[in-house]
Amino acid sequence: MAEAILNDAFGEEVSCPVCKADRFLNPSLKLLVSPCFHRMCEACINRIYTQGPAPCPTCQSDEGKTNILRKSNFVLQTFDNLDVEKEVGLRRHLSAVFNKRLEDFDGDLRAYNDYLEHVEGLLFN
Repeated sequence: MAEAILNDAFGEEVSCPVCKADRFLNPSLKLLVSPCFHRMCEACINRIYTQGPAPCPTCQSDEGKTNILRKSNFVLQTFDNLDVEKEVGLRRHLSAVFNKRLEDFDGDLRAYNDYLEHVEGLLFN
């Protein structure tokens, strides 16, 4: 039997993949995002991760790989679209590592632009 997934106006899933609770029946439902960019409701996070680190239930069922997560790894979703959320998270991580400025290149604008292109290439590859 095919299971219907509830979507909002942007086509984003608005239900918890673990307990199947959705925002339409429970408007106060708080969906948090994991480091592997899966949504889960706060109640399921509290239930699954009270004993300590555990695998992501969505990763485990989707791809056979296991991401071990902690309760503290989940954050409130900043953007409506998870793709945007993922890109911004990756950009934050890259900017923490690749944080050179134009001054670090002694004013060589071409070398600085090449560096920025390299960083963008890392983001999209």
